Amino acid sequence: MGWKQTAAGLFGSGLLRLWSATWRVDEQPRRAIDARRAAGGRSTVYVMWHSRILLGATTQRGLGLHVMISQHGDGEVIARIVRRLGFTPIRGSTTRGGREALHEATRALDAGSDVAITPDGPRGPRLVVHPGCVLAAMRSGAPIVPVGFDARSSRRLRSWDRFVVPRLFTRVAVRFGAPLDVPRDLDPEGVAAWCVRVQEALLHVTRAAADAVGAVPETLDEDPLGTAAARPA
Repeated sequence: MGWKQTAAGLFGSGLLRLWSATWRVDEQPRRAIDARRAAGGRSTVYVMWHSRILLGATTQRGLGLHVMISQHGDGEVIARIVRRLGFTPIRGSTTRGGREALHEATRALDAGSDVAITPDGPRGPRLVVHPGCVLAAMRSGAPIVPVGFDARSSRRLRSWDRFVVPRLFTRVAVRFGAPLDVPRDLDPEGVAAWCVRVQEALLHVTRAAADAVGAVPETLDEDPLGTAAARPA
């Protein structure tokens, strides 16, 4: 089974490199992250929606981010793909291996590394922030930076998150929000309030990315399995 996972990782990473090479992407991700590092900024928790995993993995490859990968299903294949794209996988999620993954993420942040988290993954609810990112920021002292992605032309899968699959030769936008400094002494109610704050900031920056390429911004009240899955051409 190991050789099949290795082959899938090699093929998958190569396909993503070729596919994303056709996109017209602004260079903000690399400029923003490199600027934070050059300025001696603290390690950072970057958050993006689960539906934007493909956009995040391709536009931020090679930046040395640690990323959380679910222990469910094809997680090992995904881990091998992202490793070949220059990320360091952290295995675990809110539904399986969460405590260990949170500990590893906090340790990476304490060591000066950046961590990327999809706070509504791996199973939703869609566009709703779970507390993992807030807890990681609270324990490490690292700020949370919301990152919005969108594509001018894409297919939206009929999945719980309405996963975004950009089409060839499309325009892709990436937008960063202001850093959010999470207090280190939050009680459970405070953590819940900060989840809402992060959620609002992430929705805002994702709308900004959609506006940048003329895409239709998604909203919380959309039906994930509805018929409005097509993006403008």
